[in-house]
Amino acid sequence: MSSDFVLKIRKEYRMLRPSEQKVADRIIEGDFDPTELTIEELAEKAGVSQPTVIRFARAMGLSGFREMKRILMKESLMAEEEVEMTELITFDISPDEKSVDIPMKVVNANIRQLEDTLKNLSVLELMRAAKTISDSGTVLLLAAENSSTVAEDLASKLIYLGINAVYYQDIYRQNMMAGDLTEKDTAIGISYTGLSRSTVKALQNAKAAGAGTISLTNYEDSAINRYADIILCTGTEQYIYSNALYSRCGQLAIVDMLYACILLSDYEKYSRKIKKQSTISDGFAIDGDNPL
Repeated sequence: MSSDFVLKIRKEYRMLRPSEQKVADRIIEGDFDPTELTIEELAEKAGVSQPTVIRFARAMGLSGFREMKRILMKESLMAEEEVEMTELITFDISPDEKSVDIPMKVVNANIRQLEDTLKNLSVLELMRAAKTISDSGTVLLLAAENSSTVAEDLASKLIYLGINAVYYQDIYRQNMMAGDLTEKDTAIGISYTGLSRSTVKALQNAKAAGAGTISLTNYEDSAINRYADIILCTGTEQYIYSNALYSRCGQLAIVDMLYACILLSDYEKYSRKIKKQSTISDGFAIDGDNPL
C-alpha cells in the first residue's frame, strides 16, 4: 500500500515500539480491504492485542482505530481514482488511438510527470548539483540517443552562464574524455532508465578519474546511480511512447531548475555572462529589414 499515511508511518517507524511496528508492517503491506477492516482483524493479522492497535493509532497522532480506518478508506478511494486517471494520461500509442484525443493525453501526461518530478526531486540534491556545476572547471555531459536532447539543452544553458560545458554526440568521445577528467571537473550522466550502457560506463570512468558525478534519471534504484555523488530523480513511473521512447518533460524541467539555481547563486556575475552571450547570439539573428 502506498499513500500519505503510509509515508508518515515509514517516517515514524523507528520511533514506534516493537509491538506497534507489527501493526505498521501490516498496514504497509496493505493486504486488506479498508472498508471491511475491523480492529479485531488488524490485531490478529499483526499478532498483537487490540489495545496495541489503538496505541499505534495514537502514536500516529490519531484519536484511535476509527479515525485510522476513515483515513485508510479515504486514501484507498483516492488511489482508485488515481489509477483511473493514470489510464487516461499515461498511455502507449496504439493503432486504436483517436487523433482527436492525443493533444489532451500528451499534455495531461506531461503535467502528471512534472507533478511527480516535483514530488520525487530532492531540493537539497538540486542545490548541491547547482553548486558543484558552478564550481567546476569542466562540466562533461554524458548521454545517448533520446537523452541527447536533454544534454544539448543543458549544455546550451550552462554555456550561456559562462560555464565550460562539453557535450559530444559520439559515445566513444564521451567515455574517453570522462577518463581524462580531474577532481576539479564534473560529469553529468543523463539516462531516463539509468540503464544506457555507454552513459553508465562513462559516468563510472569519470568517477574513477576523481571527478564529481551527477546522475539525472527517472528511477532512484537505476544502475547509473551507483556512480553518482548526486542523484536527480524525476519520478518512478514511465510516461507514454511505450518502451522505446519516453517523455523528457521532467528532465527538461530539472535543466531549467539547475539553470535558475546557478543564476541565483551569483546573480550579478551570471547576469553579466548571459548579457555577453546574448550579444553574441544576437549577431546571428536575421534582421527583418535586411534578411539574408
